[in-house]
Amino acid sequence: MTELFIIIKKELTELLRDKKTIINSIVLPTLLIPVLMFGGIKVSQMIQKSNEEKKVKIGLVNAPDDFKSLVLSDTLNQVTNYDESIDFKTLIDDGTIQSALVFSSDWGVRMDSLESSEVQVYRNGTKDNVNGRVSAMLKEYSAKLKEVRISQLNIPVEKMTPFRETFVEVGEQKELIGKRVGGFIPYIFILTMWGGCLLAAIDLVTGEKERKTIETTLSLPISKFKVLMGKAIVASLLGFIPALLNLMGLILGLQFIDGIPEVITSALGEMLNFQSITMILLLLIPFSLFLAGLIIALVAGATSFKEAQSKASPIIILIIIPLVMALMPGIEFTWATVFIPVLNIGLGVKEIMAGTINMGMYAAMLLSLITFAIAAIYFSYKKFSDENAILK
Repeated sequence: MTELFIIIKKELTELLRDKKTIINSIVLPTLLIPVLMFGGIKVSQMIQKSNEEKKVKIGLVNAPDDFKSLVLSDTLNQVTNYDESIDFKTLIDDGTIQSALVFSSDWGVRMDSLESSEVQVYRNGTKDNVNGRVSAMLKEYSAKLKEVRISQLNIPVEKMTPFRETFVEVGEQKELIGKRVGGFIPYIFILTMWGGCLLAAIDLVTGEKERKTIETTLSLPISKFKVLMGKAIVASLLGFIPALLNLMGLILGLQFIDGIPEVITSALGEMLNFQSITMILLLLIPFSLFLAGLIIALVAGATSFKEAQSKASPIIILIIIPLVMALMPGIEFTWATVFIPVLNIGLGVKEIMAGTINMGMYAAMLLSLITFAIAAIYFSYKKFSDENAILK
């Protein structure tokens, strides 16, 4: 055991001498989430304010006077009247107008006859702000016409409303927010962990080759397994610590950043209690060892930093795809997904945050991650024991 601590101390000392390692593993992870939260809130506020202040250019054909009055009641609307329907696609593409509303030529007659008619809406489906404001105007105008018709027909409003929807929410606010927000938390943690493990593992194996010190390390009276374990533990620490600091940054961000809705702040504050944080960290410990062992196995035969990166980097795809799947609706934390690495963490953290985790499934997931970690360490040991690969 003393020999293992000697290797861990040696590798940590070498890594922490590099200022880049300290910045990448400690400073950036701590600031990452607060900066993202603060920046995201400010950017969304700026975009929302900008959209509210933007003018909307609307083209109208055969529009009734009452609708024109409704449109012009908003000073941000710029109206251009056309006598007939023309090539509105070109006008929208070149920015002359942003949307066009073409009312039927017999609109007035149909309205007076209490018949239905049609409004053609020319628009670009990607312009959500413009389309939303135009739809809101049409909806408001339609509601006014309905009120006029109800009055003309002398029908009580209650008879035109067969039922009203009243939603009774049986789920707790914590569960709702946890299921929606919880999927993004492991996304950030795991990618940060991957970056830390990758840089550390490459430096501890390939970096030692380039510095010509790997032979000295292997000549020590310490078994290759302990040398490997020391390197794997240090690499996993350089992955786990940034993830832990990410979590601390999230908690600090919730406490000190303004602009976050109070209902979200209070719900997330309730979710990030000692129990949930402990359960998340227990999952990340074996997963960090799994990543470290896997990366060391992949880069063991590499002779340069560039070659090691090219061998290990493609694995990021196998991490991102399950994380994206965990965010998709319809994919739940079940016995079918509990043993799939990365996906199980993404789904499991959502359940932990929501407070609905099944402890039996959590235990199975934790055991599966420990098993994967042991397998990765064994695989890396087989590669590390190959002197033809490690000393070339």
